[in-house]
Amino acid sequence: MARTTTTATCPVCGQTGARVWKTSDLVTSSSSSTNRGASTATGLVPDDLAITDRRYGTTLGLLECRCGFRFADPAELPDLVALYSALDDPAYEEGAAARSAQQRVLLAAIRRVVPGARTLLDVGAASGLLVGEALAAGLDAVGIEPSATLAGGARDRGLDVRTGVLPHPELSDRRFDIVALVDVVEHVVDPVGLLRAAREHLAEHGVVLVVTPDAASVAARVLGKRWWHLRLAHVGYFTQPTLSDALARAGLIPMKWWRPGWVFELGYLGERVGSYVPPVGRLVRRAGDSGLLRRTVPLNPRDSLAVIARAS
Repeated sequence: MARTTTTATCPVCGQTGARVWKTSDLVTSSSSSTNRGASTATGLVPDDLAITDRRYGTTLGLLECRCGFRFADPAELPDLVALYSALDDPAYEEGAAARSAQQRVLLAAIRRVVPGARTLLDVGAASGLLVGEALAAGLDAVGIEPSATLAGGARDRGLDVRTGVLPHPELSDRRFDIVALVDVVEHVVDPVGLLRAAREHLAEHGVVLVVTPDAASVAARVLGKRWWHLRLAHVGYFTQPTLSDALARAGLIPMKWWRPGWVFELGYLGERVGSYVPPVGRLVRRAGDSGLLRRTVPLNPRDSLAVIARAS
């Protein structure tokens, strides 16, 4: 008989007795496979964690704590830092224009709250898009990224993105007006520990920006286990109450909440919609490399949370 509750400890509140919310979608394959993109019964490979992965609804086994936080079954978790260190995601740069535009929107939103900010640390910086936008806006900006390939690509473009994770030995004595964690806390096994580490890097009157999918959003509730944010790379799923709890445990006090919008290329958006409506996907594929599909559009599905928090 399948188990319904576990002894796993919730990464947010520390309770045990989480129930099984979803079983793993990993399929058994030969451990000797040379396909980097193939998942095995014993864990994940770097390609499974790609930012551009579109296998919506495919996850490790997920547990749900009584506090409402959902998290990957610790029994199934591999060494995520090692996997991210080896990750290469060439498709990520194909959407750089749209991604940079949405980073500008986020940067403008946080600077309205902290207009005097002069320094920024971007945790999980990928190829440095937010770092680049912050520099263009006149901030002194640094990034940290575990993927050696993505961080190296950022440095090739003259951006200060250090390879590694937070805490980072090269930045131990640095303090920042803004510490950004944009779509990061859902990727780590110890989100409270990461938030504490971010707090340690705050300058006086500094703030932490957190953006993460909202597991209680209308889209999440309607789509259920087919929600587009249910992915192998995501090992923690927050709601506003559980993220508020995590912030409090990390010594942070929310100042402003909102639901951020995003910017998408029409082709990217059409491919993603095609995952749910196949005729749309076929139409996008027939269009090929059309200039129309490279046009960008703003969209807010209201499925994410953004919060600016200060030290308590």
